[in-house]
Formats: sequence, structure tokens, C-alpha cells
Amino acid sequence: MSNIVVVDTDLESRSLITKILIKASHQVTCLSNSDSVLNLLEQQGADLVIINDCTSSEIIVELIAKIYEDFAAPILLLSEPDKQDTLLEQLRAGADQYLMKPFSANALLVHTDVLLRRVALEKQRANFSHCSQQFSFKISRLPFTDTEEQLVQYLTSKEGDIISKATLQKEVLKKDLSMFDRNLDVHISNIRRKMSNAGLSKLHIKTVHGKGYSFSERLSKVAPLLFFFL
Repeated sequence: MSNIVVVDTDLESRSLITKILIKASHQVTCLSNSDSVLNLLEQQGADLVIINDCTSSEIIVELIAKIYEDFAAPILLLSEPDKQDTLLEQLRAGADQYLMKPFSANALLVHTDVLLRRVALEKQRANFSHCSQQFSFKISRLPFTDTEEQLVQYLTSKEGDIISKATLQKEVLKKDLSMFDRNLDVHISNIRRKMSNAGLSKLHIKTVHGKGYSFSERLSKVAPLLFFFL
């Protein structure tokens, strides 16, 4: 569920936008003034800010610039067709996209989903920032479950180290390792399968028998040969 802040002084349009977003399973907070928006963002943040251009242009530009500089939350503008010059100024201030009125519910949801998808992708890339740009680009696009992603993040952050199964079980899966628990091994197997399907080598995550797992972005040239004979 995404946390969306709607900035709108018009009660009718605010109600309509809120209904559309809530129906699409988003969590929505509606606010009507800049101070409330900035206070909320400072306290809990937001995945997306939607601003309906129905108030002073100067106030909106100032709000957009403040959000851009201090919180980096993506901003979607809902703009009137006759405000092209104002719209350009708002985009320069830091807004990401705009949607001209009148718009359909589907158009609003498509623009919302595009921006939220970008946010999710940027978060994934940040989680793999310790890897090379090329490797991070590839692995951040794999369809990992939340648990699988957490395991990969933990392993990649400890590159070259041998991480015991007990440590992974406790730090990532949040429970102690029992003798017959194969849950961790199943997750690692699924991760390797998804990496392989995407053209990445399974050997990035190595099994160190009797000790645990180890991640390495750079593969030894002899590793595939050794793996063949194992």
C-alpha cells in the first residue's frame, strides 16, 4: 500500500481524487495548506504528493521547491489547460509529471502508478548501492519476494564474508535456526533460480559447506569449471 498526500483546497475535487486512489488500494492523506504538507512529510514522509493547481501559483511553486529540496518525494501536478506558463515554472521548481484537467480516473491511476513504480525502483537501487552500477541495475529488476530481497540485500552488503545460516535465519527471517528447517535453503534456491533466469550466474551466491553462504559480485574464472565437477 502506497502513502499518497493530496494537496487540494477544493473539497469536491479532493473528495473525487481520494475516492479514486482509495479504490485502487492507496492510503491517502488530504491537506489544504503548505505548512500541513511540510509537517506531515517531515514526520512520516510520503511515496507521492499530488497537487491540484487551484490556489496561488506562487504558493504552489514554493511548496514544490521545498518538497524537492528537503524530501525528494515525487510530485504529480493536476493543471488547467490555460496555465502553460505556470506549469512550466512548477516543473522547473521540482515537479515530476503533470496531468491536464479534465482527466479520467484511469489517467490519474496510470500517472500515479508510473511515479510509484519509479520510486520503488529507486529504493531497490539504493538498497544495492554497494554493488557496481551494472550489477545493481540487473539485480534490482528481479521479481524477488520481500524476504528474498532482504536476503540478497544482506548478503550483498557483506560481500566476500561467509554468513552462517543461523545468522541469516536470525537477522533476516527473524527466527532461530532449527535442525530440520529448510526454509532458508528454499529461499536461496529461489533467488538463484531467478538470477539464472535473468542471465546472472547462480555462483554469485556460493554455498560454503558446513558454514553458510557467501556473496561475490566478481566471479572467479575457474569457478564454473569447479562447479561442473562438483
